[in-house]
Amino acid sequence: MTLQLEEANNAVRQAVEARLALQGCTLTPAEPAEEATFTDPEPVRVQDQDKLEAAWAAVAERHKQLQRNLREPERAEPVERRTVEVQPADARPVRPPEGFLGVWAAERETRAAEGTTAKFGTGAVRSDTFEEFRYDLVSPIGLREVARACAEGAQKYGDWNWEKGMPVNDLLNHAIAHIYQFLAGDRSEPHLGHAAWNMLAAIHSHELWHGLNDGKLRSEGCKAPHCTKVQ
Repeated sequence: MTLQLEEANNAVRQAVEARLALQGCTLTPAEPAEEATFTDPEPVRVQDQDKLEAAWAAVAERHKQLQRNLREPERAEPVERRTVEVQPADARPVRPPEGFLGVWAAERETRAAEGTTAKFGTGAVRSDTFEEFRYDLVSPIGLREVARACAEGAQKYGDWNWEKGMPVNDLLNHAIAHIYQFLAGDRSEPHLGHAAWNMLAAIHSHELWHGLNDGKLRSEGCKAPHCTKVQ
């Protein structure tokens, strides 16, 4: 077997030499490679087992904390609040409009000017202008029934019929009537949803339609209204 390999190698060598001779080249033996040298590795430092276990436990706890932050960023850490200085706006309204919407706009503008922010555990920062309003706590079931009442009214009278103007006293009268019908055991219609709709509409009317309600509501001290007839 060894003889056969040597004969095959010689045949290959002769063929290569003949090929190179035709091209004017010669086959020279390769120079011997330098002998590789190896240095002794640095000795491995053996860590204390207790320290290693404590370090891994700290890494694992940090990993769990990061995972909790990703799942529930609002509960990652207590919200930190700080006040930053901002440049005041050049032009601001001298007198905000009256009513709830006007007060809301004025408070929001003041808070924005003061630069109050909320910082979450994830590091995210945003303005907490709307902190005084917790829309996330409003019952979606209750809003669903109000939306149902809106749909019924729109089908009967048109989408924006109610915004032509309804006085507060009339809206409250309907709200109270629906509540007492519900308390009396009447389930022929969604009375609570209708009552809630009338309450929301009463708030809307009281804040925006002052002229429509002038003289129709009791004043401070339970004084009787000037106008006793719904127009």
